Amino acid sequence: MKILYAAAEIAPFARMTYTADLLRFLPASLQDEGFEIRILLPKYGAINDRRNRLHEVIRLSGIKVEIGDKVESMRIKVASIPNAKLQVYFLDNDKYYKRKALFENPKTQAFYDDHDERLAFYNKGVLETVISLGWQPDIIHCHDWPAGLIPLLVRTKYKDESIFKNTQIVYNLHHPENKGVLDDNNILKLLGLPDDVDIDTLTTDGKVDTLKIGLSYSDHVVTGNHLAGQFDSIFEELNIKPTKIQGSPEDVSKKFAQYYRDIAGDKT
Repeated sequence: MKILYAAAEIAPFARMTYTADLLRFLPASLQDEGFEIRILLPKYGAINDRRNRLHEVIRLSGIKVEIGDKVESMRIKVASIPNAKLQVYFLDNDKYYKRKALFENPKTQAFYDDHDERLAFYNKGVLETVISLGWQPDIIHCHDWPAGLIPLLVRTKYKDESIFKNTQIVYNLHHPENKGVLDDNNILKLLGLPDDVDIDTLTTDGKVDTLKIGLSYSDHVVTGNHLAGQFDSIFEELNIKPTKIQGSPEDVSKKFAQYYRDIAGDKT
């Protein structure tokens, strides 16, 4: 079974929350059980190529990503998680990710002015990379608000891509704080969504909540260890009954292995 992990953090390369620590362990342990795993992460400037032994995947060089009326290209680099045989794919673009910090400016503790472009680039870049790889995921496992636009894109802009024809989307909330609310709808315009998508239905009071969009367009929703009732009101509004997959890393790994088999019809 092929599982794509879309997350903006994974230890030891980039860490915003404790989600990074779980994602250091979970995909590697699942790969040991026979799952075929791919992980896609922004190549932040803080990730040193030499120290982390990154190298460019030449056959994936020059992938184009449309951001509004602009076209950005990216390089794909790979590195292995230390003491594991699992490779992480890094989306490398100097305009959006050369800066040392991740999403927030350490001087102001606020998002950078081009936050909407950076977020759109990552979410679209993940899917463009998968298409270029020619690798058909059975499941796309999206983590927290940074990957919340991927379910929307798969079900709208990329709905006719055969590579995603049989893909199921799992949206996993780990952290009780939602930083995915943007003050306007510009990010939706940057995505280049089809004309039949009504942007107004994706906004609330003119704002865009990437976490809520992720929940709305996913096939399955999972909550992790650090969540109790923080998002119950959103779950109720969207008529979602999330699956709780919690416990020690080893327990979570075993539970996800079975969970994937259950929702995908046991393709391992």
